[in-house]
Amino acid sequence: MRLIGTVEGEKEAFKFYSFLQGEKIECSYEPLSNKEGTYQFWIEYEDEVEMAAYWLEEFKKNPEDPRFDTKEHPIDTQGIAEEDSGDEKEPLPLRAIRLRQKIRPRMGLTRFIVLICALLYIWNGYQMADIAKEEKKPELYTLTPLMTELSYDIPTAENRQELSKEIFSEDKIGNPAVWDGFYGVAIGWPASKSELDAPMFVQIREGELWRLITPVFLHGGFLHILFNMLWLWMLGRQVEERTKKWQYIAITLIIGIISNTFQYLMSGPLFIGYSGIICGLAGFIWMRQRRAPWEGYPLQKGTIAFLAIFIVGMMALQLVSFFLVRFQVADFSMNIANTAHITGAIVGIILGRIPLFSKGAG
Repeated sequence: MRLIGTVEGEKEAFKFYSFLQGEKIECSYEPLSNKEGTYQFWIEYEDEVEMAAYWLEEFKKNPEDPRFDTKEHPIDTQGIAEEDSGDEKEPLPLRAIRLRQKIRPRMGLTRFIVLICALLYIWNGYQMADIAKEEKKPELYTLTPLMTELSYDIPTAENRQELSKEIFSEDKIGNPAVWDGFYGVAIGWPASKSELDAPMFVQIREGELWRLITPVFLHGGFLHILFNMLWLWMLGRQVEERTKKWQYIAITLIIGIISNTFQYLMSGPLFIGYSGIICGLAGFIWMRQRRAPWEGYPLQKGTIAFLAIFIVGMMALQLVSFFLVRFQVADFSMNIANTAHITGAIVGIILGRIPLFSKGAG
C-alpha cells in the first residue's frame, strides 16, 4: 500500500475515491489527524500507483471535471459518511480499515508456516511421550527421531538412539564426538581447548542441506511455540502483504540460514525455534519504515522497542550466566538462542536496505 497524496474536503475525497473505484483502482482514504478536512489516499497495488497519481493531479486541477462525476456523497447532519446501501452510518476511518481488510491477501505463506510448526510440535510431542513410556527416567538430552533428523547438524551415528549419550562423550581416539560451540569452549577453557578439533557441519557436508533451515520449525514447549507463532502472525503477514512470494521466501530463508549457522557456531547443534527469523522480520520492517514509509508497514515503535529490550535483556542475562558458570560461582545456565536473535535482527536490517526486497521490486 502506497500513499499518493491528499484531497481537501470530505465530499471531494469521496468523489475521487468513487472515481478510482470506477477505474478498478483499489484504494482507501482516511482523514489526517493533524489537519482537519484533509484526506490522504492509499493505493493498494504498486502497479496502479502511477495511474492513480496521474488522476489525482488531474482531479486537483479541476474537481468539477465531468470525468470525475460518479455519484453524490451522502452526508448526514453530523458530517458522517453513510454506506451506499442501507441507513447504517460508518465513520471514514472505520470504512478505510474495512476496505483494507477486504482487499488484503490471504497471507497463505504465513499461514502455511504456522501450520507446519504446529504439526511438527504435535508430532514431536508424541515421540517424546513414546520415549517417556519406554524409559522410566529418560536422559536429559534425549533427542526424538524428529529432532535428530531436523536439527542443524548431528554427527553420523550408527545407533541414533544412543546419540544423546555420545553428544557429551569422546570418540575412541580422544576427539570430541560433536561440535559443542565456542560458548562451551570458553566456559571450560583451557581444559576444553581440544574441543576446537571437533568435527563441524558433519551431516550438512554429507548433503543434508535441509538442516540449514529446519531447526526453526521445531519448538520445545507450548509457550515457546505460542509466543513465536503470535509474533510470526503479526510480523510475517505484514511482510507478505507488501512483498512478492519469492521475496518473502527469500527473506525467510536468508535470515533463518544465517542466524541458525551463527547459533550453531556459538552453541552447537541443539537449538530450535522460529525466534531468530522473527527478530529478523522485525529488523526488516523497522528498516523499511525508515527507508520507504510509503510502503505502509503499521508496526508500532513500542513493538520494536519491546523486541529490542528483550534481545538486549537476554544478552545481558547470558553474559551474567557465562561469568557465574565460568568462575564456578553458581550453576546459572540459560537455554536461549540469543545468538540467533541478534544475528537475525542484524540480517533483517541489512535486507531491509536492499532495493531487491522493496515493495514492487522484481
